[in-house]
Amino acid sequence: MLRTKQISGVCSLTLGNLIKCEQFEPNIIYTQCIRWKRKPIWLPTAKSKVFRVPPRPKILIEEYIELKRLNNNYRTVMKSLMQYFENEFKKSQVQFDEITVNKIAEKDFIQSNLINDEWNMQIAKIREDRLAREKEERKETILKKLLEKEERDKRKEQEIEEHVKKLKEEAPTFITAANIDKAIEEALINIVNHDFAIDLKGNCYTEPYSDSKKINVNSNNVMSP
Repeated sequence: MLRTKQISGVCSLTLGNLIKCEQFEPNIIYTQCIRWKRKPIWLPTAKSKVFRVPPRPKILIEEYIELKRLNNNYRTVMKSLMQYFENEFKKSQVQFDEITVNKIAEKDFIQSNLINDEWNMQIAKIREDRLAREKEERKETILKKLLEKEERDKRKEQEIEEHVKKLKEEAPTFITAANIDKAIEEALINIVNHDFAIDLKGNCYTEPYSDSKKINVNSNNVMSP
């Protein structure tokens, strides 16, 4: 038969009233299973056995010596283990002491600053090289743009000179206040008729024509679809 006893400090009577089934597990995390045969473990000692003095067990001398040796070994090991724990605790106290922690933090801060300064020097060198390279590239770009602007100005100046030269050649044909009368007379003598027609083939017709001619011209020049 299996029964459970709670380890959380509950009274035995309360636990006895709670346990009415073959197996009782209020919380499997805080319980411990115990096996018994006749009497539940939470019941008190029987009245007939309260003042009973059990007989002292008789052990052989060889077995006594072996048990004593094992006990001494156990006590030695446990004492060594406790001493080890005490030493580790003292080390931890020294390690986590405020002065020691401050010294370690200051030392770590100094080392971190040294590493940071070294990184800053490396980054500064890389930045200087990059800025120098960009400066040279910018100089080359500016020089290229200046050369292109100079060539463009030269071409523009040459075009202006050609235009001015052409205007100088055409200057004698300009109408000015000195030759305006002569230009008017020539315009009246040489009348230019702008009333002309052009067919689909590009032929120019300046002579006057009648409606019959107009119809024939239109019928002859109409393109087939």
